[in-house]
Amino acid sequence: MRARSFRLKIALLSTLVSGSILLAFGGFFLVLIYRVGLERIDREIRALGESQLRGRPRLDAGGDFERSLRFVYGGEGRQRFLFRLADREGRTIYESPDWPAGLSDDRLPRLGEVSAWPDERPPEAPPGRPPGPPPRPRDGGPLGFRPPGFPPPRPRPDDGTPPPPRPRRPAFATLSDGATTWRVGVMGHERASIVLGVDLASFQAENDHYRNLFLITCPLALLLLAGGGWWLATRALRPVQVITEKAARINARGLDERIPAVRSDRELGRLVEVMNDMLQRLERSFRQAARFSADAAHELKTPLTILQGQLEQSLQEAPDGSTEQQTYGELLAEVQRLRSIVRKLLLLARADAGQMHRGLETVDLSERARQLVEDTRELAPHLDVRADVAPGVRVRADPDLLHQILQNLASNAVKFNHGDPGAIEIDLRLAGGLARLGMANTGQPLTPEEQARLFERFYRGDPARSRRIDGVGLGLSLAREIALSHGGDLRVDTARPGWVRFTLVLPAEIPG
Repeated sequence: MRARSFRLKIALLSTLVSGSILLAFGGFFLVLIYRVGLERIDREIRALGESQLRGRPRLDAGGDFERSLRFVYGGEGRQRFLFRLADREGRTIYESPDWPAGLSDDRLPRLGEVSAWPDERPPEAPPGRPPGPPPRPRDGGPLGFRPPGFPPPRPRPDDGTPPPPRPRRPAFATLSDGATTWRVGVMGHERASIVLGVDLASFQAENDHYRNLFLITCPLALLLLAGGGWWLATRALRPVQVITEKAARINARGLDERIPAVRSDRELGRLVEVMNDMLQRLERSFRQAARFSADAAHELKTPLTILQGQLEQSLQEAPDGSTEQQTYGELLAEVQRLRSIVRKLLLLARADAGQMHRGLETVDLSERARQLVEDTRELAPHLDVRADVAPGVRVRADPDLLHQILQNLASNAVKFNHGDPGAIEIDLRLAGGLARLGMANTGQPLTPEEQARLFERFYRGDPARSRRIDGVGLGLSLAREIALSHGGDLRVDTARPGWVRFTLVLPAEIPG
């Protein structure tokens, strides 16, 4: 699974959370604006309707109301309002001339119950007094005394004054006749009822304006939130980037380097301390291991040299063809092999410590490559050795160390050649200021695991493949260390089927 950017995750998460809150609040305020607008229209309808319900209904009440609308709302009164007045039996006294047919009686909202008289409702207890029957007046109190919070009794019909009509609870609904959307309110009392409708075109246009404004600004706000989240994530992760860049530059030759302290964040500061402590422990262990390898290799050189000299002398003194001569020859070969291993270990230890001594001078790599071709043909006359060497390629290198690389490559190409018939290709080219010396041989394909571990020390691949091949697995790792010490590299390529190719890359010397 491909890893994703942590900075991108932070930016997306902040955008998601902030965007969700923004959308929720935006939707809430749109709904709130819509409801507040409808309540304002309902109050306007109720105020206009109740003004017409005062008194007894008259036949000319509709005309008066129409004139009032024109006066208050100008010439648009007929376009914005619908009006219907009916008596107590439900007979229409007046109806607007342009009443739409789609607003039939069965679609109109129904009036609520008749409101009770004020003194027919249970009285509310004054603040601070528990509910219950009103207290009796004290002895000697004034006649007609009523405690605060209790209204005076409403006049009854037997007082000679007719009571006002009791209103019914108004009802409101939003209806559409197919072409126009209306907010309709129905109000009335025991003597008359009024149906009053308001055209919601301007109200809807206003709400559409708010909605469109929100839909336009919301993506812009989300983009700003995403950009702000990315910027904040970048600033928050900047110390991590500094730590990463510094840690990437630390290698076996620079274990004495440390990651700079981070003072802005406590957590990152603690991480830097832990990493620096780890580097210190690694440096101590690596120095001890490198010193041990170098000291061991150095101490083994003298006894091996003495042993080799004695074996050579014994080999010369032994009778020709004798068993002693054969035994001394085999022992001498093993001692020479041990000396080669010790010499390579000493070079690797010096490379690890950054103390590989290089006597740099101009080397004609083209001439060295042609000599390598001749040596390979003599070493393996049974193989088809092909050459394509560009002339005049020169590098700055240590001649002895460069010879070590070329000999290791040639030796591997011969030893691990399994073609039938086998072949070796040697080519040298100059490209982009770099000299590229390639050596390819026919052989068994390498697995990805073998290719990844090919330059490890003492790694010899599949034991079944290399059990009869001489070597200890130090040649390629030493060749690569020498190439790195010269500012180059040694790479392996198995893209060509049936071939294994090694490419030595060194900075070329450009004639001035």
